[in-house]
Amino acid sequence: MIKILRIFILLSGIVAHSQQVTLFKQYTGNYDFYMIGNTMNTVANGTGGPCTVLTQSSAALNINAPHTIQGAFLYWSGSGSLAEADLNVQLNGTPITAQRTFTVTASQTDLPFFGAFADVTSLVEATGNGTYTLSDLDLTNVIPPYCPTGSNYAGWSIVIIYENLTLPNRVVSLYEGFQIADGSGATVTITLNGLDVTNLNNAKVGFLAWEGDENIAVSEELRINGKLISNPPLNPSNNVFNCTNTFTNSSNLWNMDLDYFQIGNVLSLGDTSMTVQVKTGQDLVIINNIVVALSSLFADATIEINKVDIECNSRKIQVDYTVYNSNSTGRLVAKVPIVFYADDVLVGTTQTKSSIDINEFEKGTITLTIPETIDNNFTLTARVDDDGTQTGTVIEIDENNNEDTEKVQLIEGPEVNKPTDMTACDEDETGVVVFDLTSKINQASTNSNVTITFHESKEDATAGIKSIKNIESYDVKSHSSQTIWVRVEDNETGCANVTSFKLTAQMKPFTELTEPLMICNYKDKPLEVNLTLAQILLSRMFSYVDEIELKFFETQNDAENNINEILNVTNYQPPSFPYIIYIRASGTSDLWCDNIIELQVNDCIVPKGISPNGDGMNDGFNLEIFNLIELKIFNRYGMEVYYHGEGYIDQWKGQDKNNRKLPGGTYYYIFKTLFDTYIGYVYVIYEVK
Repeated sequence: MIKILRIFILLSGIVAHSQQVTLFKQYTGNYDFYMIGNTMNTVANGTGGPCTVLTQSSAALNINAPHTIQGAFLYWSGSGSLAEADLNVQLNGTPITAQRTFTVTASQTDLPFFGAFADVTSLVEATGNGTYTLSDLDLTNVIPPYCPTGSNYAGWSIVIIYENLTLPNRVVSLYEGFQIADGSGATVTITLNGLDVTNLNNAKVGFLAWEGDENIAVSEELRINGKLISNPPLNPSNNVFNCTNTFTNSSNLWNMDLDYFQIGNVLSLGDTSMTVQVKTGQDLVIINNIVVALSSLFADATIEINKVDIECNSRKIQVDYTVYNSNSTGRLVAKVPIVFYADDVLVGTTQTKSSIDINEFEKGTITLTIPETIDNNFTLTARVDDDGTQTGTVIEIDENNNEDTEKVQLIEGPEVNKPTDMTACDEDETGVVVFDLTSKINQASTNSNVTITFHESKEDATAGIKSIKNIESYDVKSHSSQTIWVRVEDNETGCANVTSFKLTAQMKPFTELTEPLMICNYKDKPLEVNLTLAQILLSRMFSYVDEIELKFFETQNDAENNINEILNVTNYQPPSFPYIIYIRASGTSDLWCDNIIELQVNDCIVPKGISPNGDGMNDGFNLEIFNLIELKIFNRYGMEVYYHGEGYIDQWKGQDKNNRKLPGGTYYYIFKTLFDTYIGYVYVIYEVK
């Protein structure tokens, strides 16, 4: 999409010594170029004539109608450094200030020269054909040091790029810089990049050069792509830069040249650059600009949006498109950029995969993500030959037919609300809790034209499959939770949104206990008990004790209402023995509901004797109430005859470690509880039935 490809060089006061000639602007279409200008020298320098310069001179512009000015660029130059240069001039009475400057120093004389540039397109557009006068270019006080070497000069030129629809398609490329060939015999090489030679007909090149002399023809050459260039008799091959103007066929343009040459015979199809070589054995030549005009075979890239696929609740769209090269005169190269805009916001880029022949096409597909900042209803624009900055990369016959548009409407599902979670306790201890989900219908959506279903997974809800059939009676296992997903589907568009809520089926802790827990008082503080022993007892029976918090109360009512909690749990004094304490067991997670269990505190007494005769009465040494950790039995000689660890109740019935019956008599015991150690004796009496 190159209408005018601007290769901007930094403006306003940027200075470089011997600035390389590089591409400044490029134009594509029915274009050509023309150059006008004039010298300020009254005679050729170095010939013994007066060493003077004028402060103004004129030139005529006469381009055949009909034409449209596309660009006009003023260059002026002369002897002197930039500090001495006159950078403020007038063109037809309009003040002009240099927008860009150039400078170079001749190596043989160490004398500097300057150049200046200004864009005068608007002025030339308004003036049109006629006389152009550059004035106020005053180097009178600058040139004296240059007179002895014959290098005093001043002059100006305007390069005009114009359109005429009767002209063939061309690419006109303007290169500029300030490179010097100063008579040393060394070759100055300038490479002109950015070309695309597809047609050799009418190819030409123009030069603005300063300080060439008609009387010096010592080893002077202009070569393009290695071939010697000339235009006899005006520009002989050994003195091309010789104070001539090819456009007016004049030979008295003292110490400047405005020349153009036909170059179709020095180019090759497919060239992308051109090499210019300048050499002089004595003369001094400064190249200020070069203009290349090439007739070309052009492609014509167009694009069509074929289909846009949209998904519910997605800002991703899939676009099928076709790039055409119709009504063209040349092949469209591969990798031409393609961009997509949503309401002028760049949302995607791609490129053609292969070259496209004349009247052929290439199909493609791209997935685009539309930003949240773009409305759901937007215009999609596809543009081919756009690098994302609305700048093209290939030359086309028509630079204004590169896009296609399509109205796009993103579809969203109905509005949904998140229902509140549901929690219930397995009061009946059946292992499940039954939930009625019907109340969640209106919570999920109040829209009328929708279908609402419930699902056990987000995937099922999104796909609209495996809905829960009986929402009035939905079972959840106790001590577990279940996320329920709700699908709300628009009956018109079929687009749906999903939301969720949680069901929590709580379980009561310690429901397996059918009798109170029992603990003993302290041995040394018989009026006190340690209620925290209940936690230890429960940990022996239930693996989930760490998930339960215990609080102790003297009445069931207090426990149920969570009031009057017993705070001194490690040295609690009950009103009497035995005494029932009520424990409120509460879960630390929402998977538990509360339960009230009983704890009996006792004034515990160690039995003094046992009579293991199998009558079921006092057969064993019953220490269950102590919740002991270990028990050791010794005979009267101090030998350990029996041992038991945790879990002891009344297992010792007068037997030794090998389960042999011990004789009756006195035996000694040591047993440990969580807080005390008991030492004493017990009688074993065998009674005859």
